[in-house]
Amino acid sequence: MQDWSVRPMMRAGLWVSLLLVMTGCYQRQDPVVQAAQDLQRMAYDFAAQEDERMHRINTLRLGMLDSEVINAIGPPSARRSVETSAEESREVWTYHGA
Repeated sequence: MQDWSVRPMMRAGLWVSLLLVMTGCYQRQDPVVQAAQDLQRMAYDFAAQEDERMHRINTLRLGMLDSEVINAIGPPSARRSVETSAEESREVWTYHGA
């Protein structure tokens, strides 16, 4: 006749030893490799942001209302008025990084 109380203890011992072997084999990643992966991830994120920004800028078209431009690409960094003639003046919007 087999003693069933020993069997669960053997299973638990097997799991504990397996866990110890797995944690003993685990090695931390080399800091240089981690830094390279972080840099690559940051480069991909930057490229995606630039693509999105260029897409928004490319949606601009002549004749858009001020509110449409602000909704499309946000408020300008600076606004200034430029006189083109004695009767006319224009407003110039400046966007940094655009």
